[in-house]
Amino acid sequence: MLIKKQLSTSFWKKFKRGLWLLCLSVAGILPVTGAVANETATWRTTMALTTAAVYLTNALNADTMSVELGGTDNIGFLRYSARWYREHASRIGNSSWQIQPALQIGYSKWQGSDDLSQKNTNNVFDVLPVFRWSTSRAPKLFVDTGVGLSLFSSEYITQREFGGTLQFNNYLGIGTTFGNDKWEASANFQHYSNNNLYDKNTGVNFWFLSISHRY
Repeated sequence: MLIKKQLSTSFWKKFKRGLWLLCLSVAGILPVTGAVANETATWRTTMALTTAAVYLTNALNADTMSVELGGTDNIGFLRYSARWYREHASRIGNSSWQIQPALQIGYSKWQGSDDLSQKNTNNVFDVLPVFRWSTSRAPKLFVDTGVGLSLFSSEYITQREFGGTLQFNNYLGIGTTFGNDKWEASANFQHYSNNNLYDKNTGVNFWFLSISHRY
């Protein structure tokens, strides 16, 4: 009877977590892609349900999974990402600071606001090492930094020319943990450009908010 009760409690915790992430997914998908005619409601619903299922079951066996939403003045940005941390952090000398490395992968959808057609979108896959800086003096606060590689589906969006599909990205985030350290919220900045690998190198900067669940 006790085992049954524990299983039931665990299920409802996961269910509520999945429902919350589903709401975030729907809220993120609708503003970015709602005006795109050939991306139907069925596609968006399937995307949201599948994303929520991945987060609910932790199908990627990640340490954290995130939903991130933001943009620039004329590009909307929605990303789903997963992160795997090294088990132990490295302390910086005798100070209270420590660094914990992680590997992050992410998929983002970009939609230009000046032209809401499918032609003015970009699908981006990111891979980057991330370093979490934290201190025992403020255990719930953290700073994330990272530099990585990105693969674009398009070289153009909102009159920006990236020159090629292979790009670099660098990342900065400041945030806090809450909910018994099971959740994280952060404000982030990310820059994309090709470091002059190609003749064209317009680049783009994104500001966005991130909500993450720690498994």
